[in-house]
Amino acid sequence: MTCTKTQVSDPTTNLSDSAFVCVLKPVKLPDQFCQLLAIVATMRLLAELLQSVLVGLTVVKCTILVGLLRIASSLPFLKERLQEYEEKHNLVPYQNFWDNYGGKQMLAVVLKIFLGDLKKTAVLGSSAPNCKLVTTDGKPCKLLDFARGTRPLIGFQDMADFVIVYICEAHPTDEWRWNNNVEILQHRTLQERCQAAEMLKKTSGCSTPILVDTMDNEATEAYGAYPERLFIIQDRKIVYEGGTGPHNYKLGEVKKWLAVYKASR
Repeated sequence: MTCTKTQVSDPTTNLSDSAFVCVLKPVKLPDQFCQLLAIVATMRLLAELLQSVLVGLTVVKCTILVGLLRIASSLPFLKERLQEYEEKHNLVPYQNFWDNYGGKQMLAVVLKIFLGDLKKTAVLGSSAPNCKLVTTDGKPCKLLDFARGTRPLIGFQDMADFVIVYICEAHPTDEWRWNNNVEILQHRTLQERCQAAEMLKKTSGCSTPILVDTMDNEATEAYGAYPERLFIIQDRKIVYEGGTGPHNYKLGEVKKWLAVYKASR
């Protein structure tokens, strides 16, 4: 861009004044730089295409999985084994969830779990996303505000710190409702979510800090946390990445990691 000072006159008033006139001139970028930009754009396009393909395959996989479970639940020789398997992993009697087993509401939950895991950004070895959260009384904070030095952010209070992040409900009464469960609607506002977290705090007697995900579900999406998940963060890095609950929610793995860490100190 080049700018020159020129005289400008107004014929209606016979007045004149000076002004700057700027002319934009095209700048030729080096060929190598243009090629690099083209490669970056192509790679980004391919990544988006791959993500779309993976999402489509995940939807198909989940639909087939839930369909097969629905068929299996109707076959007498498989029904009992399936009920025992689900009771073991869900930790509740099968009567609590069997009414809608294999239905559309179950499919919606399964899709949410698998797609959340696919799209998460928190992975083992990566920097821990420092998501925006709030306390149960609505005060803004961030996840890593609760990390202290090199102490792992998860458990064993003598050497590490626990936090719980309360997210959206897994089985609210207006979605895939389970019997003999707490009667609670899916949160529509941050206030409702904070109230649900406060209810957990009071009924469980938990002394661990309970934080609340915001209504844009930033932490849920970054950590693929729905419906429940365990992570260990140390030095702002993910050093342990648990699987999605309930089937891959393994407290024993966390305990083992902490025991090894404690022995190495």
